[in-house]
Amino acid sequence: MLERHHLDLDGLRLSYLEKGTATADAPSFVLLHGLMGSAETFQPLLAEMPSHWHVIALDMPGSGLSERRDDLAATMPATAAFIERFLDALGLEKPCLIGHSHGGAVALRLARTSPNRVRSLVLLGPAHPYFNEADQIIKFYLSLPGRIFAYTMPWYPQWFQMMGLRRMAGPQSWDTPERLMPYRANLRIRGTMSHLLRLLGTWHEDMADLRHLLRKPITQSTLILWGDCDRAVPVRTAEKLRAHLRQSELHVLPGVGHRPAEEQPELTAGLIESWMLRAEAAAHQQHYKPNSSASQSRIPAFMVPSLEAGD
Repeated sequence: MLERHHLDLDGLRLSYLEKGTATADAPSFVLLHGLMGSAETFQPLLAEMPSHWHVIALDMPGSGLSERRDDLAATMPATAAFIERFLDALGLEKPCLIGHSHGGAVALRLARTSPNRVRSLVLLGPAHPYFNEADQIIKFYLSLPGRIFAYTMPWYPQWFQMMGLRRMAGPQSWDTPERLMPYRANLRIRGTMSHLLRLLGTWHEDMADLRHLLRKPITQSTLILWGDCDRAVPVRTAEKLRAHLRQSELHVLPGVGHRPAEEQPELTAGLIESWMLRAEAAAHQQHYKPNSSASQSRIPAFMVPSLEAGD
């Protein structure tokens, strides 16, 4: 059963979704959403994850139903440190972090700076320091015309916002106005866009810092799921990231864009479950294989369900 909870942490009110109950013999999972997202955008994936798993989807500071404040730091180091304190508050000693887009970059940082707090990683189209496709759009949003557009965008017609959502999806995805609602609702909450613009303002500095940190490889077992139609963070940059991950599996999803957890939640959940079972079994036997070409696959297209309008 999925429940909504609230927590006061360091004087900031946080909100999160929780499914299942923590147990001593199984890892917990903490989901970190991307820019403009919230815990609600993980709803399709949460519905497909095994019922006996303990899963938490956090509304990151400044997003979803969590509090916004003008003095809230939006840098990646501050966000990662805040999430670590969130784990402390919930008594989550060593969870698996599942990060999408910017949430993936935050998960990478936390795994590197506090390796004793992160059991393993699942990265969904993660932002990382080894791509520069975002540079132009960041430059635009930090300009005066870009800021005006950002602050008015939440009030644009639904059809216009659907165009933007569709651009982040692949041809296998079938988006609906209902799927847009968590994004639309999040962006309309006062303070959301200010926080996002502050985050973009330190993006290059944060990524340079993460690049420096990743000079020492991440050792935790890592699953990477990437759509081959991802326009935000192209899959061709995946190998540059994997060079800094000592134990990783990469699965390329045909026809999927930047939002695999929403576009193909059943497939995404299935890949996470099978990987976790293998990784846990291998950890017990202490023979998990290091990063190699054998740990990469392209999911056959026939295994990715086609979503037609009439389905």
